[in-house]
Amino acid sequence: MNIVGILLITVAVLAGIDVVMYLVLSVADRHWEKGFEKKEDKNNESSDSL
Repeated sequence: MNIVGILLITVAVLAGIDVVMYLVLSVADRHWEKGFEKKEDKNNESSDSL
């Protein structure tokens, strides 16, 4: 296998890793925002009753 093939495979693997990380982090970010909104709502309800 020549050097060009190795470089192409390396770039393809790195691009695949990048796409997977993007998807995982976007799902984690959405989940974190929903949890933060729920906590914020609870804090607003408890401070409103004071």
